[in-house]
Amino acid sequence: MAQVTLENVNKVYDNGYHAVHDLDLDIQDGEFLVLVGPSGCGKSTALRMVAGLESITSGKLTIGERVVNDVHPKDRDIAFVFQNYALYPHMTVRQNIGFALKLRKTPKAEIEQRVGEAAKLLELTEFLDEKPGQLSGGQRQRVAMGRAIVRRPQVFLMDEPLSNLDAKLRVQMRAEISRLQHDLGVTTLYVTHDQIEAMTMGHRVAVMSRGYLQQVDTPQNLYDRPNNLYVATFIGSPQMNLIMGQLHLGATPHLVVGKHRLDLPAALVASRPGLADFDDKKVVVGIRPESLEDAGVETGAPEGRTIEAVIELREGLGSEVVAHARFDGEAPQVEAAQRDPDATLTGEQGVELVARLDPRTSVAIDQMARFIVDVDNLHLFDPATSLAIR
Repeated sequence: MAQVTLENVNKVYDNGYHAVHDLDLDIQDGEFLVLVGPSGCGKSTALRMVAGLESITSGKLTIGERVVNDVHPKDRDIAFVFQNYALYPHMTVRQNIGFALKLRKTPKAEIEQRVGEAAKLLELTEFLDEKPGQLSGGQRQRVAMGRAIVRRPQVFLMDEPLSNLDAKLRVQMRAEISRLQHDLGVTTLYVTHDQIEAMTMGHRVAVMSRGYLQQVDTPQNLYDRPNNLYVATFIGSPQMNLIMGQLHLGATPHLVVGKHRLDLPAALVASRPGLADFDDKKVVVGIRPESLEDAGVETGAPEGRTIEAVIELREGLGSEVVAHARFDGEAPQVEAAQRDPDATLTGEQGVELVARLDPRTSVAIDQMARFIVDVDNLHLFDPATSLAIR
């Protein structure tokens, strides 16, 4: 096993496109780290630089104790699992899994042993003599995993390995890959655009946007303490609600959002001394969908903790109701801020709120609903920089 470290790594292509900016990332020995972000954010480029499939423009990459910037891919002791499986269609499962060992001139008996162990681990024993074309997508992905396992590398690299599978199979394979990585203890760098994959699989998750690393932390910390608006809205489904609010500190700290007042708990204000710089100023208020409750279900809603909005759509999911409502408040222009970090986050009137409600809720389309806001778990951001106010 090995630690993988990227220090100030950049990738600039010949046409001048700067794909990865000053990437600092430390993947611990045995860790499962997930790189997540939308298409074009630089995550696959970063993975390919670790693999040696892309050159590094500047910076340093180490695997274990060795600097590998100029080391050939085959000499880096890594195994790559591709999005499209990259299996040889004319070979059997047995031959595909053992092919890399055959190229290394590994003794035949050892190849048989390693292939057999990998097939048993991946529940492929009965398919060893089949061709890839006779297998399902999930089985072909397990063959690709088996080919990586038998090499016993220091590092696994996986580039969106589940994106070609249907939704049900993706859920199953997520669990299988996580179990496999835990059992083998191999350092793993996994790339995906799917934040649910990232949150459920990674020991830590690194969020990228426009070639920059935005935040790296445990899944729960990313959710609870996002560093900026980009991470706040990317992590979580449905995504965080955002409203412009006016902050007022003093004897009774509170926010004014639309026509409503939300009182801030003393503990929240005390834990964020940076709020002092925003007294009587606008801030971006973030409210997770699960931080909104139907006041018609919960009795005794306290003053200074409720807002009202008109229901536009109701989605009953059995275990919960997801309500989409129109709130009379100011909407920050988050997309503009994500494209341009210097953008000013002021916007038009009218905010769509999404709430995850108790299935007993009676909210109805075109009716005004009253929501209790979990003010203890509000997120507040600087509208000028989009950074969280700590």
